[in-house]
Amino acid sequence: MSQLVASNTKEITVYEAVHHGESVLKAYDKKDARIDARLLMRHLLAWDEAKLILNQTMILSEHIKESYLYLIAKRAQGIPLQYITKNQEFMGLEFFVDERVLIPRQDTETLVEHLLELAKSESIKKVIEIGVGSGCISISLAHYRRDMKITAIDISEDALDVAKKNGNLHGVNAQIEYVKSDGFINYKGEEESIDLVVSNPPYISQEECMTLMAEVKCCEPLIALTDRGDGLSFYRILSKDAKKFLKPGGIIAYEIGYNQGEAVRHILTQEEYSHIEVIKDLTGKDRVVIARKPL
Repeated sequence: MSQLVASNTKEITVYEAVHHGESVLKAYDKKDARIDARLLMRHLLAWDEAKLILNQTMILSEHIKESYLYLIAKRAQGIPLQYITKNQEFMGLEFFVDERVLIPRQDTETLVEHLLELAKSESIKKVIEIGVGSGCISISLAHYRRDMKITAIDISEDALDVAKKNGNLHGVNAQIEYVKSDGFINYKGEEESIDLVVSNPPYISQEECMTLMAEVKCCEPLIALTDRGDGLSFYRILSKDAKKFLKPGGIIAYEIGYNQGEAVRHILTQEEYSHIEVIKDLTGKDRVVIARKPL
């Protein structure tokens, strides 16, 4: 970190600071060093990209310079950018995120987009999400479908706090009930009353978890990443338990790992679901499985 200390002894412009930040991040092998350095400056100054470009020769105050170097140091140490800025975009919406929740991924948009498309042609009014995390799935569904009522369930009180914050941010908390529960254990709703059960469960196997990037494995909550087994345990449990609450013909929808399509299809077949469909993401990998409770 000597580079950071040295740079703190002279007056610098926005351009010089960002260039220095990029150099530091490259030295720490951050593959998106240029992007991250610019985003951290934009975050600190509350600027968009255009304003950053137009004000590159502006001299930074000592306070801003020190704050920027501190953010660069955190990123160099492996703290994910989203946890530094406390923000991640998902489905065109901005979500507050911190170390209590998994960072929303673009992969999950495939699941939400498909459900929103289904809702155009059939009645999906009552929804349960298991493992709400940041709330990105439930809140996106509620935002784009004001006729949906959603029960958002998570075992983590911390995650529920973040989800409630995001729900309030987007004005959808009147549509969402937040419940602390391990799966359906504490859910007291009416049987066979739900149109959709959706989940992005911890699907990374214990073995695969060992190969994750260090900043994922060390910074994001493991409880949201892995079942510490074969990666399929939550699909087995939820597929069985959801049948009690789904209406006949009701939908169950999962995000899955790229190599889990056939395994999850088999689980759903064993639980006697019908119309099982495996959907690919934009890269052509299996990403979503949707099925229906028999009529």
